[in-house]
Amino acid sequence: MQQVQFSTHQGVEMYEFGYAPIGKPLLTVYCYYLDGLLIDTAQANAQRTVLRTLAEKPLQQIALTHWHEDHTGNVAALQAQHQPTIYAHPFTQQKVQQGFRVLPYERFLFGKIKPTNAAMQSFPAAIETDRYTLTPIATPGHSSDHHVFLEKQQGWLFSGDLYVGVKIKYFRKGEDIGQQIASLEKVLQYDFDVLFCGHTPQRKGAKDCLRAKLHYFQDFYGTVLTYWQKGYPPKQIIRQMKRKEIYWLKLLTFNDVSLQHMITSVIESEQRKKKA
Repeated sequence: MQQVQFSTHQGVEMYEFGYAPIGKPLLTVYCYYLDGLLIDTAQANAQRTVLRTLAEKPLQQIALTHWHEDHTGNVAALQAQHQPTIYAHPFTQQKVQQGFRVLPYERFLFGKIKPTNAAMQSFPAAIETDRYTLTPIATPGHSSDHHVFLEKQQGWLFSGDLYVGVKIKYFRKGEDIGQQIASLEKVLQYDFDVLFCGHTPQRKGAKDCLRAKLHYFQDFYGTVLTYWQKGYPPKQIIRQMKRKEIYWLKLLTFNDVSLQHMITSVIESEQRKKKA
């Protein structure tokens, strides 16, 4: 069953798309529409609802925060429906145009990704609409290509997956906690109060939310580093931190998602620093 929940905040249209074979979706994804511009395109298994919802919109531009399947799932379909200008990081463009393999759990949650010949452009210094100006800001960590979009005059940050939540319990394979800390520090230098997140929007106190996540990551990083410097391997570090691996999640995701990935991300970040 495909679902959509609609709301608005300060003139930004917020569309929360979800899918489940029966019952309530396990995960939902937000797309944001303002003045002819769409931020991200939601998951492929909600495509029929996405296209129906946006069919009558004057959609001139799409901006993609990063390549993950729940954010790029409907690029090809929306390009065919509206012929918008599509902005994305070069790596995002490559992944979307060539297509990429999704694991069974990703296909169940978000759908299958198909290659597309949709033309795309790299980010300009600013993405302009008739009323708004959005500045792309590189924020790698969740993925290497991750970007957020800042509307300075309105105090809005379209944050993709930079936030999601404060107390993150696990990482996808390939996430980089060191880069995420640097990206959070970078973004917190700007002024904004609304966080248009890909999964958990925050209508006020946006900087407090990101600051809390930054402090959580910094504390996590420091604790892992202390144990690693004492010679503990990742599994023992988890025990020393009195945390528990979510083994059913590791199993269902074919080891793509785990607490151990967060631990090893700290270690790998430190190892890169030593080589630099």
